[in-house]
Amino acid sequence: MPLRRLLTVIVVIVASAVALVGVIRIVATPDATAAAVDQATVDSLTARVAKAGWTAMDHDMAGDATGYQMPPAMMPGMPDGDDQRLSVSVTVTNTSDETRPLRPDKEFVLRAGKDGKPLTAHSDTFGDLPRLAPHNAVTGILFFDLPPAELTGAPAWLEWTHDGTAYRLTIPMDGVNAPPSHSHNP
Repeated sequence: MPLRRLLTVIVVIVASAVALVGVIRIVATPDATAAAVDQATVDSLTARVAKAGWTAMDHDMAGDATGYQMPPAMMPGMPDGDDQRLSVSVTVTNTSDETRPLRPDKEFVLRAGKDGKPLTAHSDTFGDLPRLAPHNAVTGILFFDLPPAELTGAPAWLEWTHDGTAYRLTIPMDGVNAPPSHSHNP
C-alpha cells in the first residue's frame, strides 16, 4: 500500500504543479494594451520588427517619366483611395530544439490610429509557412494598405498573437517620410 500512496502523492503534486503553471501563465500573459516592445518571445519563438517604410507604387512608362500610382481598377491589388502601402520587415527566430507552429499571415496585425482597429496584411513575403524548424529564423515582409495620416500623431504598433499571447511590437518609422498624399481613384 505505501507504493500506491506514494503514487497518489506524486500525481497530486504533478497535477498541482501543472495547474499552478497554467495559472501563472494566464496571470503572466502580457497585456496587449501595454507599451510596445522591440522584441517579444512566446513558446521559444522571438519576433522582432527590423524596419518599416512606405513602398513606392509608382508606374512610369519611360525612364524619364515622374511616375504615378495606377488606380486599383487598372491594376488589381493596388492600394485603394488615399491608402499607401506600408512594408514591415519581421524576423522570427526559433530558439528551441523543437519545430514550432508559425502562421505570420494570421498572427500579425497592424494597429494604428486612436481607435487601434486591427488591420490585416494585404500580402506578405513569408509564403505558406506553417512552422519554423529548430534553431532557425525567417525574415519576411508584411504589407499593409492604409492612409499615411493614420501613422502621424497617433500610436501605431504591430500586434503579434501567438499561442494565445499578444504582444505589441514597435514599428521603427524614424526618418521614414510618408509618401505624398494623392488619390488613386479617378
